[in-house]
Amino acid sequence: MGTLKKNSNKILVIDDDKQVLDTIIKLLKSANYKCIGATSRAQGLEMIKKEDPLVILTDLKMETGTAGIDLLEAARDIDPNAVVILYTGYGTVPNAVEAFKKGAFDFIQKVKVHHDILLPIERAVRFARIQRENTYLRNTLDFSGDNGFYGAVGASSNMKTLFERTKRVSQTDATILITGETGTGKEVLARGIHYYSPRKKNSFIPVAVGNLPDHLLEAELFGHVRGSFTGANTDKEGLVEAADKGTIFLDEIGEVNFDTQHKLLRVLQEKTVRRVGSVKERVIDVRFVSATNEDPEELVKKNKMREDLYYRLNVIQLNIPPLRERKEDIPILAYHFLKLYKSTGLVEVEEIDNDVMMMFHEHDWPGNVRELQALIQQLIALATKPVIKVEDLPEKYRPSSKKVFVNADTELDFKEAKSRIIDEFEKNYIEKLLKKYNGNITKVADAAGLNRKTIYRLMEARDITFERTRNSDD
Repeated sequence: MGTLKKNSNKILVIDDDKQVLDTIIKLLKSANYKCIGATSRAQGLEMIKKEDPLVILTDLKMETGTAGIDLLEAARDIDPNAVVILYTGYGTVPNAVEAFKKGAFDFIQKVKVHHDILLPIERAVRFARIQRENTYLRNTLDFSGDNGFYGAVGASSNMKTLFERTKRVSQTDATILITGETGTGKEVLARGIHYYSPRKKNSFIPVAVGNLPDHLLEAELFGHVRGSFTGANTDKEGLVEAADKGTIFLDEIGEVNFDTQHKLLRVLQEKTVRRVGSVKERVIDVRFVSATNEDPEELVKKNKMREDLYYRLNVIQLNIPPLRERKEDIPILAYHFLKLYKSTGLVEVEEIDNDVMMMFHEHDWPGNVRELQALIQQLIALATKPVIKVEDLPEKYRPSSKKVFVNADTELDFKEAKSRIIDEFEKNYIEKLLKKYNGNITKVADAAGLNRKTIYRLMEARDITFERTRNSDD
């Protein structure tokens, strides 16, 4: 696969009032969006065909015989994935519900044009980009070339820079220290370093040094001779020797005790290894790659790592940024894992819904790439259909909701009581937020941790109406 296509911020604004049109375009341009305008339905549809805008913003009521709903339907006939926002100063809940049923991304109820329009636009642009990227990845599913380094995947600028640098240093014998939070993929990068090196035909040996107790670590790394300690019944080759002519990867190097660090330093300096209990030195030719999820300089300051060892290991340092700092990599990573695991469940999963990918972007991923990988495996294992939908996600990956404590009517059976409590809560909760924010649906949705479409759906379902005051700046 080549480089992922970067879509522009081009927004098409359609309004038959030229003054309003110019005001909106000026506002959007001040926010660094590229805009084009149209003053009629026909002109707007022509621009949709010609310009392929990322987002379409159209007035609900325009010239005689034309409504934004009609334009919405026509736009989605041209492009079923068109991201359309309708805006009006005369909005009602039925209008909003109808718009959403016809496929609108959002419905903005406005008294006058102002900066509140920017938040829905930002969301729409983000969704449109995710949707297009999602479609592209779904139809391609090839993660070689510019977007990958061995098993590591990423299309963000910082990951591409990391991949390019890593490929260069892989060709050398320089000792490498990989830094990054837990779950960022340090071992995957280390394997890539070995794969792209002249040593790739020989062994790559990973060692999770933090998982080995101190009294075993030295013997595991350097080997031992028979009788050197209780239980040493035979001579045993250490992992450093086993990696001769190849690469050894020492994960969480900061967990190694100082005595073993001293012996490891000698191995790095002298290119020899001595087994526990032996006086004989063995010459080795090993490439050392190590990793830590802590700042190595802080490890030195805290006396958890010898300074001389730090300089030996840190000839080249490669840092992997956390996933929250490169969220543009989430779609390509998600589809990478989808490709790996899609046939492991009872249903072969082919697609991740756009709304799901949007929620992936909202999540902070404290477990980084490993968390995303585990989630995709889980979703595929539990899948009952070929598309991963919002309802398939564990609760913590869905939009946040507010907790409420209520009294149940014990005269009703459980299901009926629960249903009544939920109905009453939703009505009361939404009405209070509408009053608090003077009917500003964007602010209501933000406060509730829901999207605007859900707020309109709840208003219709619970028969909620609200008249905004005209002297408000909302």
